[in-house]
Amino acid sequence: MRALEAAVRLRCFTTAAAELALSQGAVSQHIRALEQRLGHSLFVRTATGVEPNAVSQALALQVRQGLTVLDRAFDQMPRGSDHRRAAAGRERLVISTLPAFATKWLMPRLDDFTRLHPEIELEIETSATLARLDASDGIDAAIRYGGGAWPGTTAEHLMDEVVFPVASPDYRGGNLPVLPTDLADCVLLRQSVQPWTPWFQAAGLDLVEPQDGVLFSDTLLAVQAALAGRGIFLARRSIVEDELRSGRLVRLWTHEIVDVHAHYLVWPTSSNRLAAIGKLRSWLLDEVTRWLADLATR
Repeated sequence: MRALEAAVRLRCFTTAAAELALSQGAVSQHIRALEQRLGHSLFVRTATGVEPNAVSQALALQVRQGLTVLDRAFDQMPRGSDHRRAAAGRERLVISTLPAFATKWLMPRLDDFTRLHPEIELEIETSATLARLDASDGIDAAIRYGGGAWPGTTAEHLMDEVVFPVASPDYRGGNLPVLPTDLADCVLLRQSVQPWTPWFQAAGLDLVEPQDGVLFSDTLLAVQAALAGRGIFLARRSIVEDELRSGRLVRLWTHEIVDVHAHYLVWPTSSNRLAAIGKLRSWLLDEVTRWLADLATR
């Protein structure tokens, strides 16, 4: 599990091996054993190394949470004074967010937050369930995707989402649709949280919401299906950035819509963690600004 988590986070078996004090071959063997046990590949082997796929990234997030729980349990055991001094002075901030957003947008940027704020130990909990943001769930703040109004909370708008169709360049053997009207003859991957109808209307298409095929409640699984060439995926820009840059997915046409929902940082209005949340808020807004500026230059 630690080999997987390190390899996904560092995107390199050799660097992961150095961190874990193992050989590169041992890390590779652990990954192969996991792939055999799961019956699913976890990394894309390239000429320059390895790239974690959507499955391994989602699994690594869950593993990281499990390791955090175990570390916390051992932290609470009586230990020597040196251990206590090492942990002293750090403030833990627990935030909740959707698995896809955490995996594809947030996780690659977290090292920068740790560098800027070593006094804060950021704990990420991923769930499709809306965090209560009260003492019952232990969540201090959440990055939510929605309309921006939740009773008893303060919500800071982070960014809008642009939505557009993407596909693997190998879809139908490379025979990609040429015109938007060609979607009538394509397999359209369905998501419970991202209907096709608003995009159809913006593109001027007289098509109805697809009713056939698998309905994905997990966005990461829908991305994986698109990467495997199983259909056309209506993607949020923040989720498929890496796949578009690498060419593993291609954008179809220029038609796009700004989704009715957006990303917000949300926290209880009466929170006693406002100082730490304020640092997270400032960092997130700066990261969004840099990301949007980078997109504008492409």
